[in-house]
Amino acid sequence: MHCTARTLLSGVLTPPLTRTTTLPPSFLLPALQTASFSSTPSAIARQKRRKTRKDGNPQRGQSALHRSGLKNEKLPVKLSALPKPVLDPRERSEVEVDPDHGLWDFFPSDRSAMATPAELNAHGRAWTVMELRGKDWDDLHRLWWVCVKETNRIKTYAAERERMGNMYGAHESDKRMLEVRKTMKAIKHALTERWYAWDNARNAAMEDEEINMYADLDNGEAAYIPKKDDGEALAESTAAVDSTLPPPSNQPPQQETRA
Repeated sequence: MHCTARTLLSGVLTPPLTRTTTLPPSFLLPALQTASFSSTPSAIARQKRRKTRKDGNPQRGQSALHRSGLKNEKLPVKLSALPKPVLDPRERSEVEVDPDHGLWDFFPSDRSAMATPAELNAHGRAWTVMELRGKDWDDLHRLWWVCVKETNRIKTYAAERERMGNMYGAHESDKRMLEVRKTMKAIKHALTERWYAWDNARNAAMEDEEINMYADLDNGEAAYIPKKDDGEALAESTAAVDSTLPPPSNQPPQQETRA
């Protein structure tokens, strides 16, 4: 092999190839590293996750509200077991109805389904607050329920007229309902006045020293304890002092001797 000047100079001037020249700088090494990482789970991981999600409930997804899950269910009811209606009135059993049942109060006195316009117009005026102030609690309670039943009857007639159509009595029903509402409003007014009167009396009794608000009347405790005035207190103190003095002697009076 013949060496020339060119080969000698190239061998001297060319730097030797080392490992440090083939690698990038040290601060770039973390960016060049690779790892076996993927955001998509493998088939084995998906299968494990699918198995863990099951809760073992065979009725999962069946809802009566949403009508789901009941299409493939077979009901144990057969057509032969269903009861059949009795179409012949002669074969029906007689049902005993109580003539004094409370629901009869929601019907007219003759227990008819509808009232005529003349019957609806036959009513008086409403009760006033002045008249209701003299009534006790039981009378107001009974009168209130009379108004409630009358309201139910009037609204039942209105619904029946709307269902049948082309019937008279709407004007008479409105006038009757107006009087009933006036009576109910007067009852509320009277009860409100009584409540305010009771509340004012309670507040006055709480500030009064002669009234015991927590007295047990069933055990005989007095709710009213009158306060003693100055004269009664002086008389009691005098009687207490007199009770401590000895009783007077019963000796006969001595006669004086005169010269």
